Amino acid sequence: MDTQEKGLIAWFARNPVAANLLMIFILVGGLLTAFTIQKQLFPQNTNYWLSIQAIYPGAAPQEVEEGITIKVEESMEGLEGIKRLITYSNRGYSQTWIEVDHQYDPKDVLDEVKMQVDAISTFPAGMERPIIRNEKNEQEVMLLTLNGDMSFEELKHLGNNLHDEMLALSGVNLVTFNGGLNYEIGIEVSPDKLREYGLTFRNIADAVRNYSANMSAGQIRSDNGYISMRVENQAYRGHDFEQLPLITLEDGAQIRLGDVATISDGFEEGLMYSLYNGRNSLIYEVRASKDQDITNVAGVIKNYLNEKQGQLPQGVKLEPFLDFTYYLEGRLNMMVENMIIGGVLVMLMLALFLRIRLAFWVMMGLPVSFLGAFLLMPAGTIDITINLASLFAFILVLGIVVDDAIVVGESAHAEIEKHGHSLDNVVRGVKRVAVPATFGVLTTIAAFFPQTLSTGPEAAFSKAIGGVIILCLIFSLIESKLILPAHLAAMKDKPSNPNNPFHRLREALDNGLKNFIENIYRPSIEKCIHYRYTVIVGFICILIVSVGLFMGGFIKFVANPKIPHDFPSIQVEMNLSSSESATLETIKKLEAMLYQVEQQIEQEHNQVMVKNFAVNMNGRTNATIRAVLVEPHLRPIDTFELSALWRENMPLLPGVKNLNIQDSISDGGRDDGDISFRLEGKDKETLKEVAQRLKDKLRTIEGVGDVNDSMQSATDEIQLELKPLAYSMGLTLADVASQVNFSYYGIEAQRILRNGEEIKVMIRYPEAQRDAISDIQDVRIISPTGAEIPLVEIADIKQVEGVSRIRRENSKRTVSVWASIDTDKAEPFKIAEQISEEYLPSLLEGYPGVTSSIAGRIQEEMDSVAEQFRDFAISMMIIFALLAIPLRSYSQPLLIMSVIPFGVVGAVFGHMVLGMTMSGLSMFGIIAVAGVVVNDSLVMVDFVNKAREQGMSIKEAVVEAGCRRFRAILLTSLTTFIGLVPIIMETSLQAQIVIPMAVSLAFGVLFATVITLLLIPCQYVMLEDIKHLIRKVLRRQKAEQPQVPSNVN
Repeated sequence: MDTQEKGLIAWFARNPVAANLLMIFILVGGLLTAFTIQKQLFPQNTNYWLSIQAIYPGAAPQEVEEGITIKVEESMEGLEGIKRLITYSNRGYSQTWIEVDHQYDPKDVLDEVKMQVDAISTFPAGMERPIIRNEKNEQEVMLLTLNGDMSFEELKHLGNNLHDEMLALSGVNLVTFNGGLNYEIGIEVSPDKLREYGLTFRNIADAVRNYSANMSAGQIRSDNGYISMRVENQAYRGHDFEQLPLITLEDGAQIRLGDVATISDGFEEGLMYSLYNGRNSLIYEVRASKDQDITNVAGVIKNYLNEKQGQLPQGVKLEPFLDFTYYLEGRLNMMVENMIIGGVLVMLMLALFLRIRLAFWVMMGLPVSFLGAFLLMPAGTIDITINLASLFAFILVLGIVVDDAIVVGESAHAEIEKHGHSLDNVVRGVKRVAVPATFGVLTTIAAFFPQTLSTGPEAAFSKAIGGVIILCLIFSLIESKLILPAHLAAMKDKPSNPNNPFHRLREALDNGLKNFIENIYRPSIEKCIHYRYTVIVGFICILIVSVGLFMGGFIKFVANPKIPHDFPSIQVEMNLSSSESATLETIKKLEAMLYQVEQQIEQEHNQVMVKNFAVNMNGRTNATIRAVLVEPHLRPIDTFELSALWRENMPLLPGVKNLNIQDSISDGGRDDGDISFRLEGKDKETLKEVAQRLKDKLRTIEGVGDVNDSMQSATDEIQLELKPLAYSMGLTLADVASQVNFSYYGIEAQRILRNGEEIKVMIRYPEAQRDAISDIQDVRIISPTGAEIPLVEIADIKQVEGVSRIRRENSKRTVSVWASIDTDKAEPFKIAEQISEEYLPSLLEGYPGVTSSIAGRIQEEMDSVAEQFRDFAISMMIIFALLAIPLRSYSQPLLIMSVIPFGVVGAVFGHMVLGMTMSGLSMFGIIAVAGVVVNDSLVMVDFVNKAREQGMSIKEAVVEAGCRRFRAILLTSLTTFIGLVPIIMETSLQAQIVIPMAVSLAFGVLFATVITLLLIPCQYVMLEDIKHLIRKVLRRQKAEQPQVPSNVN
């Protein structure tokens, strides 16, 4: 009779060449791929926002709303894929933001939006063509600063040349030069000159357009071919425009533009304030496309900086202000170091409990699984890069991938000890656990599979973690079932050297473990089974207590935890009525405060906190101050403590509408904070009142700060109403409005391209004659007959409170109210629910026309948590199916899955012990727990079933299963826990984003081990008690049924 083992496992065990070639292919292929995989700081998320910008020069917000914004909104009605539509009607332009539903492809929606906007034929005359786009996913590489003791004009000229050189570098495609104010050629004409020569702004603009141009004059057809003719008379410099003819007198003499106007060739009007450590500075943004490796791009730029530094003018520097690859390499190195340390600890743990050679081949599951994952990560349908999320996935799975190898190796080793070393015995031992071990790995894959299908703003993060873990687990199956048996079969036991200290230590641990199992665990499990109902009730009480701790607020939950920033910033938004000088004064006050705080920190700790300050004034009412901190190990305090000092020392800043300190890498979206509420209504004053009352309420809640809203302060507006005299002179409202607009805003005569930069040519009054409200009365209006008359004589002029910006959402006027949350004192979810469900309903009873809803990032976080619970439910159904198939039972899978809630309990207690707040990131670890903790229970229940088939009683089989599987269960749990210890103990700020996940998995698995060894045996016997009771009841019911005679006469 042929007793030789057959099957795929046996074939590979008998063909070690095939097994070794498979292993070598995975290792070599993975190594080659690992050096070419793209590196990123974070996985690239899909951008679900589309933007539509339409420029309407000189138009008021009301005109922009009626002429552009409402028409755009109406064109979007009924368009599929739009989740949120936000519009801003500002002076001179309309801005629309469209959030695409995460179930749709943004590119498809973009095409539909373009078609709808292009179909609008009623846009106002004078509006520029709308710009519609979906911003591409570009990676930040570097911020460079060109700084020195030079004027901004000199810096910009030098900066433009450097910009061209950087764009010419190989591999560098995306460099943006923020050169401050744009160049402009200004033609200023006084009213007196206009009257003297009988000119209007339109006359001057026409002259510029007619005489400053390059144009084709056709072609000459000759015998030798065609000869092109062109007129080249485009003016490019201020002195060129001065020579343009304006009026030709009767004697042939010409009045040139320079005779009538003062022409300036410089920057557009406005203040320019951009400093780097107190020196004038301009900024370059170096980016990389989605498919580029940012470290390669950064390397090219660094080489260019080294070569260029000696060629710059004296006192001028071109240097990195922010090098994002520095933070990338720091975080990646931190993850790699923790992965190596974790791997070494797992190896030592295996070596202590298993023979060295067996431990080595079990440990080979790590490089095979990891390099196998690297081999497939760049594949088109998978497309995972090396980033913070994917590297953490390797750490997360560090102790998991060797679990099935441990189970297989331990089973084969037990078979060898019992029946001797032979190939068939090795295969037999592997096959004994092959089915439950395989399905155990499949349950873990099932737990993470829904993560690869995630949608929304954080989908890339979920997909990176889930994808890497699934790839590692697939290759761990290949290694443990096809490669490991061949090595175990070829491995010959050698007598150990009793003088070897390591051997003595392993023998002592082995004997101690056997003694613990026989003398402590066996009696304990027998007592637990005897008092099984008491044990089960006790564990249920633990479950209830943990739920109570969570629901009672002893353990806080924050969906999106705050991670300290390496370069915090202060963003200032002034009231729209503020002047540039007021904004500049505010910036200087903030600068003084920041330097004062820095001196205070240095005096207290003898160490600075900030190494570089960059200040930039972004237009008339906006400014940003960014502080680059010293290296993490040198910081005397953390970022949050620094921002707290900034807030404590904040000076009085009149005219500031919004001041935001960004100290966390998880910043808000548009009009957003940690919590955000949207108010909708028709009446602006009512919305304003409700928003104010909501803000007042938020300020009374502990832990809530930086309360703000999206309403803009009112600006002064001058309104004109024509008198009867104007109409009698043939003037229309449009005539008067355009002439007043030309006088103050100016008229754009043309745009020229000079040195690659577009420059406007503007005609207007001198600044001294248009900087006061009183001057408007003297504006000269020219009638169709050529008569001049002051504006005050043909129009009533009054100053009223005007509208600065109109915000609408989903075609309704809305106001957003948002605030930041100190998560050490409050939970965003609870505050959002408290305000939304308790306060706002009672408040809005007095405002029937106003509705409210939770909005912004907090709503997305709630949706994300709901999605995670949905994914968890799907995982549980898949896991149930995967357990039911090998067990051929409906009840035993429920028995095994009962350990999952206790794994969650372990995760909760782990956070409590370490004083951590649970977060959405913790959910990833809990999902991993759900897949991992069932593995050991599955192997134990499968062992019990087989023991009962061999004739053992239920209690004997349960006790024997616990004792026989104790070592494997303990070892798989300890390797998972030990592999995560280094990252849990990591103190660097960069690790804070991943530690909650590690804590959930480590403590969840540890606690679930106790459940598997104690509770599962009790529940198995209880399940049999229930089955016995049901059978007994059914027999009794059958016995009590009346007997029907077989023959009735």
